[in-house]
Amino acid sequence: MLKNELVVCFANLSWDFMWLRHQELMAQFAQAGHRVLFIEPIGLRMPGWQDRQRILARIRNRQRAGARGIRQVMQNVWVVDPFVNPFQEIGIVHRRNVRALTAQVQNAIAELGGGAPIVWTYIPTPLARETIANLERKLLIYDCVDALTENPKGVFQSYAESEKILSREADIVLVTSHTLYERQRALNPRTYYVPHGVLYEKFADVHPPPPRELKNIPAPRLLFFGGIDERLDLQLLERLAARHPAWHIILMGVVRTDIAALQKFSNVHVLPPQPHDALPVYLHHADIFLLPYARIPFSHYMNPVKLHECFAVGKPTVATALPAFQEYRDVLYVAQDADEYEQFVLTALAEKDDAAKIELRRARARANTWAKRFAEIQEIIANREARVSNLQAPISKL
Repeated sequence: MLKNELVVCFANLSWDFMWLRHQELMAQFAQAGHRVLFIEPIGLRMPGWQDRQRILARIRNRQRAGARGIRQVMQNVWVVDPFVNPFQEIGIVHRRNVRALTAQVQNAIAELGGGAPIVWTYIPTPLARETIANLERKLLIYDCVDALTENPKGVFQSYAESEKILSREADIVLVTSHTLYERQRALNPRTYYVPHGVLYEKFADVHPPPPRELKNIPAPRLLFFGGIDERLDLQLLERLAARHPAWHIILMGVVRTDIAALQKFSNVHVLPPQPHDALPVYLHHADIFLLPYARIPFSHYMNPVKLHECFAVGKPTVATALPAFQEYRDVLYVAQDADEYEQFVLTALAEKDDAAKIELRRARARANTWAKRFAEIQEIIANREARVSNLQAPISKL
């Protein structure tokens, strides 16, 4: 069992963004008594106009952090939002960034009491990798949750090669889908499939009145929640809205793509993202959930965090046929094309609170809690730490 560790996490999303695996696992470490230093994003690609709101939010966070540049967000979790020049692929800029980021992270580690940390990274860019190389550490863990080389928004040109290097150097590589496992296992034999989990009680045991935003939206309510971006099959949603005006399609999340064509339909409703603590209320007042992901190279490797949250609520979920969904066909409607997707929505709406199916989904969620995931991760880390210690131990003289 791990005791009193310092975990330094290089994240690819801000702590105050949607609550995903990044924050949940670091919160699990904190609740187990470990110290966590959460490094906010240092960039995966050149920023554009579409990133302006995110940049403004980060400027506000830096102001809140004060002169020390570090802020506490929960017990045992501190956040650093580093200053990084975005033109990272220019040689002199890169070298200055590495020196500056290394100093910021080392100073923050010292403020938290020092010690050799477990370094946990979601980003394998040259800046992250070379900064990590400058840190005295116990272990390096690469938590690979997406194939960002396939990101429709793009990444730095140096990203792909740097990811291969970091994957080989890591003591442990964690992946969230079988397709990612196949890709990463070829680079590092210490690759483990550890999919997302769920806070089961938080999502299952809710009996709230409907939120204000839903009161004027009639049933049936077909809900998608999460990032609204290029991963969604917007044409599929337009088809559903046009062919079934009585269905009310709700998209709830951060909009990062053009959805003007969808918004022309009176039965399409776009709601802002909700804090994770408020999310279960909205889910319990939907009739079914939609996972209408486009079948593109990026989605081939993905496994959405929201999947087991949907199962915990117990209501039917209709998804497009991504590889990650194949093992859940007993609790998930998986459609091969638009016609089948439409038919599955009709079937899902006809369930009418089928108690047996609800329990089957909830049982799947109970088998995949974040507590169980964290226990798996602790065991993987402890085994690797023991292996590293044995390799470093001096050979006794006879």
